[in-house]
Amino acid sequence: MVVAGLIGKVCCRQRVGRGRSLSLGFGAKVLHGNSRLIDDFYGEWEIGTYSAAWRVVKDEKVLCGSQDPVSSLEELDSKIRKIQLGKIKEIYQPSSFDVRVTFDEGIHIDFLAVADSDDELLHFFCPENIFAKYSIAEGWIVTKADLADSNLKCDS
Repeated sequence: MVVAGLIGKVCCRQRVGRGRSLSLGFGAKVLHGNSRLIDDFYGEWEIGTYSAAWRVVKDEKVLCGSQDPVSSLEELDSKIRKIQLGKIKEIYQPSSFDVRVTFDEGIHIDFLAVADSDDELLHFFCPENIFAKYSIAEGWIVTKADLADSNLKCDS
């Protein structure tokens, strides 16, 4: 699959945004020139979700998750940014409802479908303007990013 190029890439950006969305950058830092955004760059590869539940797990303990009881998004963002994810080892589906991303530091992130919806569970912005997404209704779809029916890049 097109996202196989992510294997071995180091996380360079971690953000929680509106609606508890999750945005992760990997590989080289790519300046975007948009002064309205928090970070000056995206990762060469970006993984994210706008509406799916997610959790970060290490040694059978949830370190951080989209449903953590926090007083603000900034608090949740701070929690995710403190976690050293390391390099991606594997991306796979433990079920048709979930996608797991594992890291060399013994951590994994689960992206979880918690509603019967046509919305994407997870998306990938890849080099060469490639966009991939997974939804339960449509499965995996890979297209050019400028043709995707999605917002381009998470704006967290």
